[in-house]
Amino acid sequence: MEADSLGSRRNARRPSPDAKTEKEIVELLGRRALPDTEWLKHITERETGEILVMLNEITDLVSAERSIHRALQRTGRTYYAQFPAPLELYLITRTQCPRDPVESGVSSGLSSAHILMGLERNARGRLHSIDLPQYQKAAKRARGELSWSVPRGKDSGWAIPSRLKARWALRKGRSEDVLPRLINRLPSIDLYCHDSPWTPEHLAFEFETIRPKLRSGSRLSSPTTQG
Repeated sequence: MEADSLGSRRNARRPSPDAKTEKEIVELLGRRALPDTEWLKHITERETGEILVMLNEITDLVSAERSIHRALQRTGRTYYAQFPAPLELYLITRTQCPRDPVESGVSSGLSSAHILMGLERNARGRLHSIDLPQYQKAAKRARGELSWSVPRGKDSGWAIPSRLKARWALRKGRSEDVLPRLINRLPSIDLYCHDSPWTPEHLAFEFETIRPKLRSGSRLSSPTTQG
């Protein structure tokens, strides 16, 4: 089992796809989204050449990235609390080929969409997401309202391109209630993404709950963990 933070190595050197793709990715997701190949080599235990081949696939993702960006733009959420390394999450999904990845926390669905893009490319797997949506009270987000609140008229995962949802199963509710029931239905968990509001107690609950279903080579990711 390997656990690491997708937000803890943002200053690393980031080999990039072609210049045109890199420019568009930076415009859509920000420079921090460019993948760190050395970190991916460490976390996936794959050779650099294999990772670089998959890195070239990012060019094929640009259309979906534009769709996600437009959905976020329309709701005034372009640069709010986004998952810091969505393309690395895609590449981890590609290398792991998970059958039943699990995700805690959805909001717009930025991280969900990148796992789903990986599953689509793998032609296998179904993403199981848990979310307890906090709905925005007015047309515009008020001062002090949660940055990950769901805009009026939208629901969890509103930015996920429709074609990707065929491999998506969303369960709404508290992780404490939903997660134990979900893992009882899954044979194993080889990829787990924690992207929900963080407290040490909540993170410990989730990781202890899924521990019996982890196997050798399982990956746990979170933008909030360190190590």
